[in-house]
Amino acid sequence: MAGILAALLIAALAVIAWQRHETTSLSSRLTKAEANTFAALFDASAMRRDVKIVTQYVDRVRVVHDTTQTLQREIPTYVTPATDRAFPLPRGFVRVHDAAATHGLPGPARDTDAQASDITASRAADVIAANYGTCLEIREQLNAVLDRLEAPPNSEPTP
Repeated sequence: MAGILAALLIAALAVIAWQRHETTSLSSRLTKAEANTFAALFDASAMRRDVKIVTQYVDRVRVVHDTTQTLQREIPTYVTPATDRAFPLPRGFVRVHDAAATHGLPGPARDTDAQASDITASRAADVIAANYGTCLEIREQLNAVLDRLEAPPNSEPTP
């Protein structure tokens, strides 16, 4: 009789352990399914928001790009060929500008730094305008990334 009770007790414990395992497994699968559903809804919402942010970013970059090109076309109005001839840029200016563009130092000053370079003021203005335009485009890109990171999942991006 004691053997039968022990066998029944062991069988009951095995059934309870199996049910506990199945319940845990089912609960885990349910939690994963809920998480996947939430992630899919979040991703769909984020994609809609991202499309708006990217569209705004592209529009802002286009404005910066167009303004830069317009400014570059207008350089001869402000820096005329006569100005280029009258005010040649010194080689030292060109060396400092080029060093700044590569985030370096121009090295020790040279005797030739005061001499006129082949670079005209209008050409320098064109390069500087292009560099600022690139900088402003990157700023808009970073603003778009910040808008994306700061926007709550169900919000509209700021214009």
